[in-house]
Amino acid sequence: MEKIKKITLVVGLIIATLLVLAFVNKPAEQSILTMRVVEATAGTNSSISIVDENGKLEKIELGKPTKDISVNMVKINKALNSIIERGYRLVSTAGSGDNYVIVTTYTFVKE
Repeated sequence: MEKIKKITLVVGLIIATLLVLAFVNKPAEQSILTMRVVEATAGTNSSISIVDENGKLEKIELGKPTKDISVNMVKINKALNSIIERGYRLVSTAGSGDNYVIVTTYTFVKE
């Protein structure tokens, strides 16, 4: 009988510890926001597309295609700062391109 009490006590302590740890170490829920910039030097217009955690799409048109893509940097910078002001933190950036189109994707999280 004494052995059963000890086993019950140990099992009870393990369960209580696991329950406490489940609530204490629960990771914060994160929201993801993605911003993609398409900068064209010919053909299609350049744009910024932003998708928030609810799937809402915001589109910002950029200047007409030109060899000097730096003319759009002010709008891109403004969009990035706006996202950061909303409480998001930049966690990833990826880019690729060719002679006519440069695509940059920014991934943000908010905890």
